[in-house]
Amino acid sequence: MNGTNQIIGKGRQCALPGIHELTKDQEEVRSLPMNGQHLVIGGPGTGKSVVALLRAQRCAREGIPYVFLIYNHLLEQASRVLYRGVEAFTWDRWFRRTIAEYSGKQCPLLTANTSNSYREIDWERVKELELITLSDRQAPPHVVIDEGQDMPPDFYQALIDLGFMNFYVVADQNQQISTGRCSSRRDIERHLAIDPEQVKELKTNHRNTHQIARLARHFYTGDPASPPPELPDARKSVNVPEMFSYAPDSFPQILSRILKYWDHRPGHLLGIITPDDRVRSRYVEGLKHCDVTLDHPKPDIQTYSSGERNELHFDQGGIMVINAQSCKGLEFDAVFIADIECFYYRPNDPDVAKRLFYVMAARARRSVIMLRQAGCHCPIDPILPNDPEILERHDP
Repeated sequence: MNGTNQIIGKGRQCALPGIHELTKDQEEVRSLPMNGQHLVIGGPGTGKSVVALLRAQRCAREGIPYVFLIYNHLLEQASRVLYRGVEAFTWDRWFRRTIAEYSGKQCPLLTANTSNSYREIDWERVKELELITLSDRQAPPHVVIDEGQDMPPDFYQALIDLGFMNFYVVADQNQQISTGRCSSRRDIERHLAIDPEQVKELKTNHRNTHQIARLARHFYTGDPASPPPELPDARKSVNVPEMFSYAPDSFPQILSRILKYWDHRPGHLLGIITPDDRVRSRYVEGLKHCDVTLDHPKPDIQTYSSGERNELHFDQGGIMVINAQSCKGLEFDAVFIADIECFYYRPNDPDVAKRLFYVMAARARRSVIMLRQAGCHCPIDPILPNDPEILERHDP
């Protein structure tokens, strides 16, 4: 999310940009008519979340009932920090509640799989429900959706069937990292009856440095439905992204370097993005117990795992350790992508890993550092750049 994000002491001042701070294309999509169906496409750092939040702000200011839907719990929290008046909901939780309200029955769910207790929505049974449509009610709310590519096509069709009429969706097909069924640009156009010629595109990257944007672009899958943003000015670039290989017995030194990196920038928020809960817990516990001399008090080590409801502080400096599936739409001053040898890779479908690394790298405003254990097979090696001007490698 690229609104105003200034470093002040140990805190981070977050605020939506004023209208005078918007680019021409951002202002164009901000001022789209309030009624109707709108789709805004843009790559990482182009301000999709910002214009979606501005849309919600505009609805609130004009007294228009609205609902602001996002993909996951962390993005919901970050949205509230950026615009404290926004009423944000995860799409899944809101939809289940809405179905119960308009059918008088619990939202139909599939049987839970064996790995966790989460139960997905049974879309076929949803279609069979006798619903009270919103057209029978006054002023159906406008629907503002962030990260719209990660909601399933059935979700959009269900909203149409319920009688929702006004949509403002921001999406990027190349940032699909959900494990469920996602919506393509064409899916959204078709279900919301949006003319492809009327889709708006944001093209300017406001978040990343030139070097970080180059790294993210390396992972671009080439999908024409969602082109990458233009590269930022190379003259403003600072650091080439780096990858450090470390011996297993030097893990404490890696933790010390992360803490010292933060110690030189105590107002910054560092994101450590991990492949799974095992690695996440390893870094959280390691950082909490790492014995290192710092100039500042040790930072808060915040963490989140799917299913948790703990509140994280995006408006403070510190270190946040999260799994890759939770990083959608977030922004950090620096990103450490941890233990890359543990990320899953499908040789017959490399685009899955490419999209994930595209998203993770683009979370960073100033620095990207990858970490890998030396001597371990690294399945994602085939998609990593070999050009040292894109990714500088350091062996132990």
